Amino acid sequence: MKKIAFFDIDGTMVNVPEGMMHPSTRTCEVLKEFQNQGNYIVVATARTQIPESVKDIEFDGYICSDGHYIEFQGEVLVHNIFSKEQLALQLEVYENFQGSCALGGYHGNWVSTHEDPYLQKHNEIYTGSADLTGIPLVKDSWDDIAVSSVAAVFSNADSLRGAKAQLPQNWAITAYEDDTDIRMDVHLEGFSKGTACEYLYRHLNIETKNTYAFGDGHNDIEMLQLVGHGIAMGNASDKVKKHADHVTRTVNNDGIAHAFKKLLDI
Repeated sequence: MKKIAFFDIDGTMVNVPEGMMHPSTRTCEVLKEFQNQGNYIVVATARTQIPESVKDIEFDGYICSDGHYIEFQGEVLVHNIFSKEQLALQLEVYENFQGSCALGGYHGNWVSTHEDPYLQKHNEIYTGSADLTGIPLVKDSWDDIAVSSVAAVFSNADSLRGAKAQLPQNWAITAYEDDTDIRMDVHLEGFSKGTACEYLYRHLNIETKNTYAFGDGHNDIEMLQLVGHGIAMGNASDKVKKHADHVTRTVNNDGIAHAFKKLLDI
């Protein structure tokens, strides 16, 4: 019986803030062995595009933008993007609350400004660089942008909450209020990362008991719950671990490889 495993990227396969820019050699080996046994490996990330750090791994599928882009073996199954009117509304709301944003789609990234230090910090957390100048500005690219995900950043939680209240309540919005990155990830109504994983394994007629997911963040909780075996990384918060079936080692200590050995004897 075929199995399928879903993998978050940040904090699960890589750890950019601590300089781990590529999955470990052992992780790459177990993923390949899992595939060689006739199974599938799929990325499941909030990122809008697959970073260079994992592009050399031959994944069978990609779930990006927290479920708003789904591709499997070269076929695009879902690509859900904002209209220009919906983007214009967001830009106005964020500006009113002294926020700025990074916009992304599967074929490009854009930012509302190059100057906001909070947006620079957000970029550094996920890419290792605070330099935004190489990313096109929204105002210069308006006719060409196709956006499935928006990350809006703010200097304080009150501004974040105020902006969130001005957006359509049926949109999928995940807010974070930690000291390093006060932001909300904004998507249209539709799939989440977890329901996208469920959609894909059901689309492939794989039984739930043969599904696995690895994650560390709060937006991974649903994914961990909707598969047969939800595995939290050792560096995940206690809240995330509480919703997992298993807890493995940290990303820096071959957590994925350790779980494959324990659960699948790989």
